[in-house]
Amino acid sequence: MLKRSFLFNLFLVFLVCVGLLLIFFKSLNWLTNHGQETKVPALQGKNMKEAVKILKRQGFTIQIDSAYQSYKNPLEVIYQEPEAGAIVKVGRTIFLTINRKSVPTIPMPNLVNLSFRNAILTMQSYRLEMGDTTFRPDLAAGSVLEQWINGRQIRPGMQVPYGSKVDLVIGQGLSDIVDVPNLIGMTWYEAKQTIESLSLSYNILWDGAITDSMNAIIYQQVPEALNELDFKNSIPAGDLIDVHIMQKPSQELLKQNQPGSAKFLGEDSMEHADDAPVLRSRDTLPKKRNSAVPGMGAPTTNKPKETTSKPSIGNNKPASNGVIPQKPKQDKPNNPVQKNNDAIGNEFD
Repeated sequence: MLKRSFLFNLFLVFLVCVGLLLIFFKSLNWLTNHGQETKVPALQGKNMKEAVKILKRQGFTIQIDSAYQSYKNPLEVIYQEPEAGAIVKVGRTIFLTINRKSVPTIPMPNLVNLSFRNAILTMQSYRLEMGDTTFRPDLAAGSVLEQWINGRQIRPGMQVPYGSKVDLVIGQGLSDIVDVPNLIGMTWYEAKQTIESLSLSYNILWDGAITDSMNAIIYQQVPEALNELDFKNSIPAGDLIDVHIMQKPSQELLKQNQPGSAKFLGEDSMEHADDAPVLRSRDTLPKKRNSAVPGMGAPTTNKPKETTSKPSIGNNKPASNGVIPQKPKQDKPNNPVQKNNDAIGNEFD
């Protein structure tokens, strides 16, 4: 009896297991929606709320992510997976990427001193767009000199809107040579216009309290318009000029910093510059008479001819000044000529 009851119980367990397996395999079609397929609707360009309603009505599950594109509307579907028209099972998860409602900000990268090509690659990695490019004479040809967004110069690290258009100032190289302008005594507004018209750069050094920056006065500049020899200074286009600005500098300070040689002559020379003698050229200087040094440019005179007859005393008339002229003496040579041949006479003997 015990053996028969054990076999009966084992058979019941077997029947239960077989029944469970049959139920499981029968329910697979229902659990996996076997044979129930549908087409994925086109959702790109639709608003998020509208896309969610369509997916729920068709029995799909939804997973949403966000991104930002400046040319898309807020909460617009910009990407979907699977793509529109794909045949999938009912109840599959559809992934949607929605355009963010608010513009995110990112730290501005440092593009200055990068080459133009590297600057573009850096902006693409930060999802920034290329704006306008401006070229300016500078020694760093082809390099980024400044970065601007919406008319404002942006420093590295500042928070800027995602996808912003960045305007770049590119170095063009130095080709032209310009004369340094004299800015002493100009207002900062006038000096700024003059410097920019010559394609030069500037570095401002403020001195003292400044109440009106545009009407403050330039009292010193480096380099100066003239050198110590009063010749014009020339620098390459795009080069830098240091300008020292004061609100109301004194006239003495402006006079001391005027370009040229005046400042090197001292205060006395500057005060009496009008009384200083004018240097004349060599042709206008008075000529000195040469002293009568024998053989050194002394004036030549016509010597009287020697005669064999002696002049009579009666013919010697006194000069108008009462002095009887005397016969000029003939200088003897320092080195008399020696006789080379006895047969030839020497006129100096």
